[in-house]
Amino acid sequence: MRIRFLLCALLATITIGAVHCYVTDIPKFVKFYEENLRGNLFAGFLTVGGFLLSLKTFILIKLKENVYDRPQYIKRFEKLRKLDSSLQIYAPLRNLSDFLFWSVLATIGAAIAQLSIGLIGIQWFVYAAIWVSVFALCVLVASLLLIKTSLNDWFDFIGEDSRKDDDS
Repeated sequence: MRIRFLLCALLATITIGAVHCYVTDIPKFVKFYEENLRGNLFAGFLTVGGFLLSLKTFILIKLKENVYDRPQYIKRFEKLRKLDSSLQIYAPLRNLSDFLFWSVLATIGAAIAQLSIGLIGIQWFVYAAIWVSVFALCVLVASLLLIKTSLNDWFDFIGEDSRKDDDS
């Protein structure tokens, strides 16, 4: 999980570095941010954060029922546990839960940054507000990829179930 956060922070830092290199008129950039970006970033991240917060438990419960409680997953886990006895059956679900929590926190933090440091019309504060937004966006994409991995397992299990039904 730390590596994902570090990659998100690195990508956000590279983005701000690129913005800083290509911005030639700082006052015009700050004005553009204040008039066009700040409000939209606030509304977007607040909406996504609230949406994720409300769906987090539902997503986790459904994945537990449909992926991690399946006999196919338990068989796969038992095979892997023979290789590494430190594995825990619900560890991927716990990691997803933790990452979704940090995603909610990052998106709400990005929304708050737009209404706090984003209101200060100084170049470096604007960069900081944009950095937080890019970081939150990267964390959201990483969460999406983690959810996609669990869904791929779910679809594999559904496919196995349908092949068993066809063979019967």
